[in-house]
Amino acid sequence: MADQLTGTTPRLPWVREQLRIALEILDNPGGGLVFGYQALGQARAHLAETDPRRWEDAIRKLEEAERQALWRNYERARELIRDALVSIPARGGSAG
Repeated sequence: MADQLTGTTPRLPWVREQLRIALEILDNPGGGLVFGYQALGQARAHLAETDPRRWEDAIRKLEEAERQALWRNYERARELIRDALVSIPARGGSAG
């Protein structure tokens, strides 16, 4: 229960959903960059907060995806997000 209150339990389905949202809306006109960047940043921050060593590779890719999105290199940002998604399981378990 304490893990749920402190945020130390990774919510991997939520992280994956945030990244899927970012993939879909990142370059949409009318705020896509803002909301996509926010979703991307929240997912990255959650991984870093819960277990930065376990998610080191995904965090690094998501940090770079954030930079690429800001530079409006959307395809490269999407590629990095997809690469990070591969290492994040849909449910608990270990990343491989």
